[in-house]
Amino acid sequence: MTSAIVSLPVLPANRPMRLTPTDVSQFVRLEQCERFLRFRLAERAGQKFMEDYDVTPQRITPLLSLSGHEFEEGVEKALGSHFHTVHYAARASQDHNRPDNDREVVTEARKLQPGKAVLLFQPRLSVELAGWLLRGDLDLVRLERQADGTLLVLIGDMKSTVEVKVEHRLQVVFYLLMLECLFEKEGIAHDSIQMGILFRPPADPTPEEQIELQPLKDAAKQTFDLDDAFLEIIADSWGRPAAFPGGGVARPTRCSRRTPQCAARSPPSPDTAAWP
Repeated sequence: MTSAIVSLPVLPANRPMRLTPTDVSQFVRLEQCERFLRFRLAERAGQKFMEDYDVTPQRITPLLSLSGHEFEEGVEKALGSHFHTVHYAARASQDHNRPDNDREVVTEARKLQPGKAVLLFQPRLSVELAGWLLRGDLDLVRLERQADGTLLVLIGDMKSTVEVKVEHRLQVVFYLLMLECLFEKEGIAHDSIQMGILFRPPADPTPEEQIELQPLKDAAKQTFDLDDAFLEIIADSWGRPAAFPGGGVARPTRCSRRTPQCAARSPPSPDTAAWP
């Protein structure tokens, strides 16, 4: 029996292609599956070709993400007891189709007084960067205004995992590029934006692992006053050391261009230069 060959619709060339940091993270996690990325780009472009061929994409079930949801809720509750917070997803009643929060994030940065700090949960950013229209929900952004007026920014991503992987770091680098783009566009002066990943401690670490992981535990305590999470501070794509407290710094290679393509080349990682 001969199977018909079906060509995918051509992606639009007259406007930026849409992508999310999560898309790129999944692309890397799936061993750079080009089919996944091609389908996702088509989906982001509004193409509904799969339904036309009676194919229904299988979405992740709630049970598979329950653990991650519980971890994020626990961290958010703990942080809410220590910091002034703004939760954008909660304000929108967790609506998946809520608008972006670009203007609100800029407003929070501008009105922050010296000596004050605020935690922003789930702000949705939408920016055009290097010919791509990027949209994503940042788990948390800590804004802190120093006495001399300098704005410190830390982007945090929460992962229900006991080990930080390259795709996790890559996702946060995208968030950094997006927030830098937004602040530059709006004229928000700031110090180097820092990145970190909050994740679960292992259930039963060996004595050797406890020693190795202690800097990550200290970083979570010093930065967020958390006792039940680890924090890996990540250097940015230029290899600058982290300014926030804590150790466990992952150092990507230096990069001369602020593009998603160059941000993807961060060791240790597979070659991610293949994505469009």
